[in-house]
This record gives sequence, C-alpha cells and structure tokens, in this order.
Amino acid sequence: MIHRILSFLSVFFVSFSVFFGGISRADEVKIAPSFDCVDDISISQKVICGSTYLSSLDFELSTHINGLRQLLTRTQYLVEARTFVEKRVECGDDAECLKGIYEVRLWRVRSRVNDLSPVEGSWTNDDHASFSIMKIGSKYRLKANSPGPIDMYCTNGNSKLISRSAQFDKWDMKLNGFSYQWDSACVWNLEVSNKQLIVDIGPGCIREDGFFAGNFRRGEPSDLAFVCFDR
Repeated sequence: MIHRILSFLSVFFVSFSVFFGGISRADEVKIAPSFDCVDDISISQKVICGSTYLSSLDFELSTHINGLRQLLTRTQYLVEARTFVEKRVECGDDAECLKGIYEVRLWRVRSRVNDLSPVEGSWTNDDHASFSIMKIGSKYRLKANSPGPIDMYCTNGNSKLISRSAQFDKWDMKLNGFSYQWDSACVWNLEVSNKQLIVDIGPGCIREDGFFAGNFRRGEPSDLAFVCFDR
C-alpha cells in the first residue's frame, strides 16, 4: 500500500537547501546523537548537537557498531574508530565536512553489515538528472535533481534546477524499490533491475516530473558548470 507522505519542492545544493547540500534543510527526523551534548565536548561534537541531521547520522551510525564489531578484530575496530574520530575532530566547526565524513562512514558500515537496500545510493543518467536515496533512522530520504533540457539550461545562464525532495517510512521500502505518491494524482515508481534504477512517472504527474523518468546508473552527477562550458 502506498502511503501519502509529506513532500516539498526546493532547489538543489547551494540553491536547493533541502537537497543534499545544506545542513539547514528540513530535518524531520528528530534524533539525539550517540553522545551527551554537554559543555565538555569537542567543537565538532557541538556542531553535531546543533544539527538534527548530523545528530541523526551519528545515532544511525551507532546502531550498526555492534554488527561491525562482529566482523572485525578488536584492533581493526579500534583503528577504524580512532581514524574516524580524528577526521571528525579535523572538521572542527565545518558542518559540510562533518556531513561528508558521516555519510561516507555510515554507507561503508551499513554495506558491511548488509543493511543497504539495492535502491540506496547515488544515481545519474546521460541527461544529467540524478537521484540520491539514503536511510536515516527509520526514514528514507529521496532527493532528485534535473536541469531539464541541458541546452536550454546552459543557454539560459544556468537557470534553476528542477528538484524534488521527500521522505518516507522504512516499512514502505520493498525488496527492490518503492512507490512514492506526491499527491492524489502523481505517483513515482522506482525499482532496481539489472543494476539500473528504473523510474516510472505516472500519468497524473506534471510535465516537469517527466525529466526524472527513465533508466539511471550508479554514480554522481556531472558538474553542470563544466557540462555547459564544454557545449
């Protein structure tokens, strides 16, 4: 059964505050970090305490530690843990730096303890559209971005990207994908098949949604500034 859940439109990265860039994006998942937010903690930990998203990343990472310990020797685990803490300290008060190291660490740990869904990760296609799907706590976050027709995007002075962002409960994730209902008429169906993400856009969706339809391969999207420069 498809659940209708809260969704919203926004702008990607710098102009897309709720997409993967801004720490200040809407943080619906309210979770405390794995450590106590007291005065006697590092600068980076204070930044984490002040960000719901970073706090949820820290908590999510802590839930997989026992599974990781079962796979590593004590020395291996301690070396990995110490290296991660050192990287966290080096980030200082840089929230974007902290976001990056936590997301990478969480992804690697979850892949080793077999907690990843096949649909999770970064996806892109030849039209420079992209998807990012990631589980934080009990929620999956879907974030999508498209320049639309690339020639029009580049000739219009890098006009705003078409973007979508939403979250849904982990129980709505199926074996190889999920369906997301934006409103009473528009449904997106996403499924992984033959190592590709296949996105089907329902007939009740608006024209702009069509730029997210099709087949996607794993990978990060190209830098559109370079794409436009080369055209």
